[in-house]
Amino acid sequence: MPTAFQKELGTLAHRLADLCALVATALEGATRSVLESDHTLGGRVREDVAAVAALGAACEDQACALLALHAPREADVKAVVAAVHTAADLTRMGGLAREVAEPRRVPVEVRPALGRLGGHAVAAVRALQELLAGGGGAGPADAVVLAEAAERGLREAARGCGAGAAVDVVLLAAVYGRFAGTSAVIARRASGFAPVGA
Repeated sequence: MPTAFQKELGTLAHRLADLCALVATALEGATRSVLESDHTLGGRVREDVAAVAALGAACEDQACALLALHAPREADVKAVVAAVHTAADLTRMGGLAREVAEPRRVPVEVRPALGRLGGHAVAAVRALQELLAGGGGAGPADAVVLAEAAERGLREAARGCGAGAAVDVVLLAAVYGRFAGTSAVIARRASGFAPVGA
């Protein structure tokens, strides 16, 4: 029978899964704004990122309340600390989505490669969402591997662009790479608190 602490930790993991969903939505919008050169979408991304920051802060507050109200054992403290780090990382990932949505020069010829990279990065955080919600699954590892390959492909495609555009494209590739890589880091940490199979 789960204790009150374990139930609340499970609730926190589900809120972190909701935070993943917001982050994925933000990155999807950011990618579309770049691919379509749509600054209106970029404005919506900023709103999504504000929602990410608010939910991330709420998750951190909930984790602190867990520590204060339950006097947990050492292993449980580690789980709560992992959840706090996860909320902070997901909030930073929202910031990366906002960075993607900033206006920049992305030549038409590299947009398909950018779209693939964006799709794999979003798939990584969606897989992480499923993991945190207790759905099991393989986690984001496969999507992260695909994102790494797509990042290399985008960097290669950037070589054919002018210098200014190439810099913008390479910077975008790096942002997507950090985004996907952070999904993998969180997945490794999640085993300490995610309600696997719940």
